[in-house]
Amino acid sequence: MSTTTSTLAAFTLACSLLTPALAQNHADHASHGNALPAAAAAPASTPMAATAADAVMTAGEITRVDKRGGKLTIRHEDIKNLDMPAMTMVFVLKDATQLAQFNPGDKVRFHVQDESGSLTITRIERAQ
Repeated sequence: MSTTTSTLAAFTLACSLLTPALAQNHADHASHGNALPAAAAAPASTPMAATAADAVMTAGEITRVDKRGGKLTIRHEDIKNLDMPAMTMVFVLKDATQLAQFNPGDKVRFHVQDESGSLTITRIERAQ
């Protein structure tokens, strides 16, 4: 009986340690809802629609800055333009020179786009 209990405890511990890593895998998030690439969502003949899509900003808090990899880990609210629920994820920053401006704990607003399967932050600013 104690072997079963020990095995169950070890399995539970392993699962709880893996959960944060699994939550940050964003490769499959483009399939949420009706998310379309920006080019498909707003035809080129409607500049107002493209402007509105670019204006969608999401609130979040930076939890990690990866200067070497050019990435930010952000605990974010729902990402409306991608129809994605709130969670913590790693994002590529299109302009990696901006990484120096941010630290863990910073509140931000950002716009993210799906660029060939990679969720990329195209605009980011400190929250007011």
